[in-house]
Amino acid sequence: MKSILALWAHPRARSSAVGRMIYERGDFCVKDEPFVGYYYFSDERISERRVDVEPNAKYRFEDILKNVLQEAEYQGIFIKDHAYHIISRADSVNLRHFRNTFLIRHPAQSLPSLYARMPDFTLQEAGYAESFRLFELVRQIEGMTPVVIDADDLVEKPESTIKAYCEAVGIPFIRRALDWSSGLPSALNADWGGWYSHLEKSCGFARQSNPDYVAVEENARTAQAYEYCLPFYRRLYEHRLRIP
Repeated sequence: MKSILALWAHPRARSSAVGRMIYERGDFCVKDEPFVGYYYFSDERISERRVDVEPNAKYRFEDILKNVLQEAEYQGIFIKDHAYHIISRADSVNLRHFRNTFLIRHPAQSLPSLYARMPDFTLQEAGYAESFRLFELVRQIEGMTPVVIDADDLVEKPESTIKAYCEAVGIPFIRRALDWSSGLPSALNADWGGWYSHLEKSCGFARQSNPDYVAVEENARTAQAYEYCLPFYRRLYEHRLRIP
């Protein structure tokens, strides 16, 4: 069995940019949100968002996991996914298949981006509580603190942050993977309806301005979510990799 490196995040945390970087390395097969189908579309689904879509048994959690494990027999796998997609199935058996790591971003930055694409998002879909719950489960199961990186470090100190991440998870640092051509490879080119528009135009880790986003305090939904999410972010932030 090859390594299955998992990066669990909340939405709009720059996790797709990390997936793009891992793709550039060439030593991992990148799985972009493989468990999203379980959460939204399976006959075991958790979400009631897509009740207009007939549930499909092909998206069952066990089948998705089985496929990932089968591929890991032949190649290293990198999973980028949201913690809330799998929290209902997070236990000592399932989590031990992965090298579990986490990415966080301050909710004042992520929530306006989420609201712009999903204005009726739920607190669970904001993902902070579920990220923290998953982090605590991993820490309890593995008996050690999981690796956590912060999105601000990715754009302010990309080389140092990725180098520290690679060292922490035991993979070589590959400098050339920090730069890529615009556009999306097939592994990240799912039909997400504009969710990856910034990534598609990017050529590396960089902060992007979004003048049309509302500030968290300007909208009732984002303001409520901010108050709810901030304590979970702060608790995870305490465990982040310190980047010099």
